[in-house]
Order: sequence, then structure tokens, then C-alpha cells
Amino acid sequence: MAGTIVGGVPDGYPRRVRLPGAPATVPATLSYHDLWWIPNDTHGSFMASGIHGQRLFVSPGLDLVVVHFGSQVVSPSVPAAPLVQAFLGIGAHLSAAVAA
Repeated sequence: MAGTIVGGVPDGYPRRVRLPGAPATVPATLSYHDLWWIPNDTHGSFMASGIHGQRLFVSPGLDLVVVHFGSQVVSPSVPAAPLVQAFLGIGAHLSAAVAA
């Protein structure tokens, strides 16, 4: 189908979601735009986050999509899990395995 990528997502939408992202010189780890969280990484990643811990992490540079299911509210007193770093680590590991 001309003008779309997988699943009917319009061409250019991932690029539009990435803007405005945190500049590489800013120490911010995440910015937010169009209902997506945008990690400040070199892979062009973006992530949707649900109220009960669900995550949809997309990293075009690592050719990676991670779906993380959740079913309960986490207390605000519990530190957030470093899921973005874990997802990026998984992608890097898989990319290295494929390249080997």
C-alpha cells in the first residue's frame, strides 16, 4: 500500500512523533510529544506508557518492538523500573547476536 508502512501507520509519523525531542546536549532522559515518550537515545526510539504499567517500546535503529504488559497500579513510593534502559539493552544484545 503506497504511502504507509506496516499496520497502516502513515509514512513520516515516527519522525513526527520524535519531534520535539530532547537535544543530544540536554541531559534529559525522556521528553513527551503526541502521547509518546521519547528517550534521548541514538536509535530513534519512542514509547507509549499505560496507566497500569503497560509499555509499547519502538526502536527503529535497533529494529526492535517490545510490548510489556502490566495489570496493577504501582505505588508512587516504589522507584520506577529502568525499562527504557532494559529495552535498549535487549535490542543491542539481539542486534549483536544477529550480526555475529
